[in-house]
Amino acid sequence: MQLGARGSWLVLGVLVAGSAAFAACGGGGGSSGNGESPSDGGVDGALGDVAPDASAADGDDAGLVSHGNVVALTINPTIATIPVTNGTSTPTVFQAIAEYQDGTSAPIGASWTLDRPDLGTIDGGGSFQASGLLGGQAIVTASAGGQQATAKANVVLRVEQDGAGIGLSTADKAKFDTPDATPSGTLLYPYDKTVFPRGLLPPEIMWGGGSAGDVYRVHVKEQYVETAFYTLADPPSRFTMPVDVWNALTESNAGEPAVVDVTRMSAGVAHAPMTESWTIANGSLRGSIYYWAINTGQLMKIAPSTSTPTVVFDSGPADVIGTPPAAGYGGTPSPPWAAVGSNKRCVACHTVSKDGSTIAAVFEKNGSTASPWGTIDLKATTPSVVQMTPYASSTIYLGITPNGAYTVANDVNMTMHLADAKTGSTLASALDGFADKTCDPSFSPNGAMLAFSSNVVGGYPVEFWQADLDVMDFSAGDPKATPPVAPSLANRRQIVPGGGAAIAFPSFSPDSKWIFYQKGDYTRAKYATSSVGHNDLYVADVAKAVGEIPLATASGAGLEARNQHISYQPTVNPVSVGGYTWIVFFSPRDYGNELLSTSNPTYENRKQLWVAAIDNNPTAGKDPSHPAFWLPGQDLTTANMSGYWALEPCRADGTSCDQGFECCSGYCHADASGKLSCSSATTSCSAIGDKCTTDADCCDTTNTQCVGGFCAVSRPQ
Repeated sequence: MQLGARGSWLVLGVLVAGSAAFAACGGGGGSSGNGESPSDGGVDGALGDVAPDASAADGDDAGLVSHGNVVALTINPTIATIPVTNGTSTPTVFQAIAEYQDGTSAPIGASWTLDRPDLGTIDGGGSFQASGLLGGQAIVTASAGGQQATAKANVVLRVEQDGAGIGLSTADKAKFDTPDATPSGTLLYPYDKTVFPRGLLPPEIMWGGGSAGDVYRVHVKEQYVETAFYTLADPPSRFTMPVDVWNALTESNAGEPAVVDVTRMSAGVAHAPMTESWTIANGSLRGSIYYWAINTGQLMKIAPSTSTPTVVFDSGPADVIGTPPAAGYGGTPSPPWAAVGSNKRCVACHTVSKDGSTIAAVFEKNGSTASPWGTIDLKATTPSVVQMTPYASSTIYLGITPNGAYTVANDVNMTMHLADAKTGSTLASALDGFADKTCDPSFSPNGAMLAFSSNVVGGYPVEFWQADLDVMDFSAGDPKATPPVAPSLANRRQIVPGGGAAIAFPSFSPDSKWIFYQKGDYTRAKYATSSVGHNDLYVADVAKAVGEIPLATASGAGLEARNQHISYQPTVNPVSVGGYTWIVFFSPRDYGNELLSTSNPTYENRKQLWVAAIDNNPTAGKDPSHPAFWLPGQDLTTANMSGYWALEPCRADGTSCDQGFECCSGYCHADASGKLSCSSATTSCSAIGDKCTTDADCCDTTNTQCVGGFCAVSRPQ
């Protein structure tokens, strides 16, 4: 559990009297000399503790000697390791030890608090009981006699599960700890050094090299969690750990590598393990990815934490012009739309506003990819088309502003024009006068820039062989001003020259300072059997102070040759999470042994969406990317591409939330009961995920920064 600046968790034990406390203070009415009335006795250490003394002989104090006030407090043990095996653990008792003015020490009753109630509870006697849900370190605090002390409770989860029908003995399991030198096989997926976010479904671990009947131990170990799964996995060998165990592992991670080893036992002999390690980012991915399932022709939507995609909206039948109609359709061709699936009209190239309110998409005409485009309102209870440009339109590709107000339409002749997203009306702008061919427009998350491919050499907006990368400044104007101020574009400049290669599909980082893109010899992944684009992913800074950086690791460097140089169309999560920028891109590369090519994966038309973590604040000469992972939940039977990452439409005050960027107000606050909800109330500083303007607005100015208008972890932990 991530604890932010909204307030820490606190569990109070009951104040109890310890064995060294006394029932009355000295008998008569004399003062103790510390401002407390003798009648107030019984509060541990408040009046100075007393103990038996053989030399005392008279008065009510006979046999007792005062040790003075408590001057220091310690806890025994200072550090306790608390194992939880398959959800079961034994309580651990912490004891408060008081040091008195005369130098003596003795146990003392205390009140107890715990900073991590997700890890367990502590009662008034100092007994800590682990919850068994998570591993991690809790700080135990004891208070007595005006003093405080702390200790550490390290909760370590140990999970061991046997697969059905294996029946391994304890002696058999011990063999996995003493393998011979024969390799167990080869891990195929995930890749070594992959960075996973929290909140994701568990990855399917896949490997090759075994035989039917072999037994495997899948072992994962990090600081506070250790798992051992014994399983049969006949070829093609795969294993997915239970969701609850995966969640415990990722939520318990404190920044250390999760070390993975898979060991094979064949004919009673264990072999050398297949080993790799993963990094768990301190944060969960938010928003949804909207993508095109090519062989169904539908726009699909999937969130990183869900197991299945859903259709974004009903595109309507292909043999009906639809509502609102594409004006000017005269009855031919018939039907008006390209048909897919159950006679649905094909919705192809699309883009999604950062705020998740609007999709602009091309509706493919029957017999032509140069088509009209429409706008879909995602805020509606049932998302539907709200406007459609004339049937004679010839759009191929679109860009949309962060709030969904304007688009830039890229026509088949590789010109671009500004348009009103709500009406489809073309607006005059500096784009109208370009002499060169321009393609693939994309707005920055702050709405202040437009990036695009320039000086294009090729066939049409998604199919070309050479291009540079340019940006322009964008102003949304003010339609409510008197007179109204129209939107405008100005100050065109080149960011990266293509150098004979084709730069395509730019996408800005959350802070609008970096542009991600693909670069290669041809922009399409595959077109017929003779045209296959070889592309890798890159990033460059808008200020041109750092320059172009290859994202070699995310692009597949180190993989088999057939899986390299086939990464396309990166788009960026609009929120930075865990010190990383997250990109989604598509690739036909092998996916373990679920999708394993026998020759060249680019010819098998099995594009899938992949996600990669990119270190925030890249530096020249260093690859900031990490190995990509397959986006869980996709349909492996469809070819998926053009993934656009957007937030969900914002939530009103009073609605439940996890972080501020989900809220229209930008703030997510806890109420008195600890429940989080959207709120317009401001605080002295912004927690992670809450709205900000500068780094100074964030509560932790050392480890967080303002990224794209929200406080985020500045670097991986």
